[in-house]
Amino acid sequence: MTDNGHNNQVDISPTATCADGVHINIYGHNNHVVIGEGTVMSAGMVELRNHGSAIHIGADCSLAGSFRCRARDTHIRIGDHTTIMMAHLSLHEAGAITIGEDCMLSGDITMDVSDMHSIIDVETGERINPPQNIEIGDHVWLAHGVRIMKGAQIGQHSVIGSRSMVLGAIPANSLAVGAPARVVRAGITWDRRRLSAGGHWG
Repeated sequence: MTDNGHNNQVDISPTATCADGVHINIYGHNNHVVIGEGTVMSAGMVELRNHGSAIHIGADCSLAGSFRCRARDTHIRIGDHTTIMMAHLSLHEAGAITIGEDCMLSGDITMDVSDMHSIIDVETGERINPPQNIEIGDHVWLAHGVRIMKGAQIGQHSVIGSRSMVLGAIPANSLAVGAPARVVRAGITWDRRRLSAGGHWG
């Protein structure tokens, strides 16, 4: 672990496991990292590169990826029992990425609250692309290659299909696919188990 700042706090549960290749790097002041009970970080990094930011990872998670707060007042929160095969969460501007409990994220997933550069209205000179928070509800499944853009909101128990790009709001219990993602079926949920075809969930 690297701590190049002041008044930073790192709380890693004694029952959590971080593999040898996992790095926790802090460059700034008044930051907070929490890794909950029983959580396993198998690969990747946790990084805070400014001030007044926090990364909170819940209990009994299994994670691989990069979790990076690059600006002041940035926050990542991952709920209990969530699994991430490989995702890259990054905040280039102030804001928050919130992922609920018991979510399942596959590989090659990215999300950021910022476009990273400014788009300017020529007449007014004003910036027209401010950062926006990302909110993902409980028990959401993101398939391989999903892109979550700033301002995205995904309701609980939803599934986002492979290679989809989420730009806005996806209601709860929805199956959404495409770029941009569109709801193709409502009234669904999902299960980590591979149930038999034609069987009943419950």
